[in-house]
Amino acid sequence: MPENPKRTPVNVVALIPARGGSESIPYKNLLQLGDKTLVGWAADVAFRAEQVDAVVVSTEDEKIAEEAKKYGAIIAPRPAEYAASTVGDAGFFHHAVTWMEEQHGWTPELIVNLYPTSPMRFSEDIDAMITYMNESGADGVKSVIPASNHPYKMWKFDGDAMPDVGEAGPMNPYLDTEYRRQHGPDQPRQRVQKMYPVFFQDGQINITRRKFVLRKESLEYDNIWGENLHGYVLDPRTATDIDCEEDLWRAEKVYKHVADERGYAL
Repeated sequence: MPENPKRTPVNVVALIPARGGSESIPYKNLLQLGDKTLVGWAADVAFRAEQVDAVVVSTEDEKIAEEAKKYGAIIAPRPAEYAASTVGDAGFFHHAVTWMEEQHGWTPELIVNLYPTSPMRFSEDIDAMITYMNESGADGVKSVIPASNHPYKMWKFDGDAMPDVGEAGPMNPYLDTEYRRQHGPDQPRQRVQKMYPVFFQDGQINITRRKFVLRKESLEYDNIWGENLHGYVLDPRTATDIDCEEDLWRAEKVYKHVADERGYAL
């Protein structure tokens, strides 16, 4: 069982949100991927990251709490009002950060968010993002990948209408540029991505600062982020959001391949 916290003072905490409820797959965070559950993968990669000082799982569910404890995680018992599927991140973040100080006296500067349903992460990337946060002074860093659905090929209906399936109407390009007006909408994705680089936040690794979690606007606007956000580009092959059995199969296959390329010991 790893030591938790690894060291004091605790300056960097990995916060793993793991609700018991799920509208797609019951107990999704306890699904097995290879030799670990999804919450187990999140805890494992957090402990592997050298710059993470403590690993905390926020959950309202006893089964998930017991599973997380097997990997050495500390449990922040999430209130029910922050465990519904319709509730944003600010509530459980605010509760967990407040709970850490009340129960353990921790006031970490950085909070690393690791969703269990995005399990194909590597500890080296977590460490690199923490180092970047410390050196850059950014308000937050989000992992990103090149956008697979580029806005060059996106449209808006006139008047921002939202037609139902089977309805039609005039459209305008979402990205209206001189190049697009000359060359039309059907350009290769690789070409338009190079011309108009757009990245998608994949949710694998996010880092924010404690001060933004605890400010008044955090709960009021469901916003734990400062304005000066930076991005860290990940291998797009690792981007996944486990939502069905097929996602598990694909994730395990891809993860083993990428881990072997990186010399990562599983």
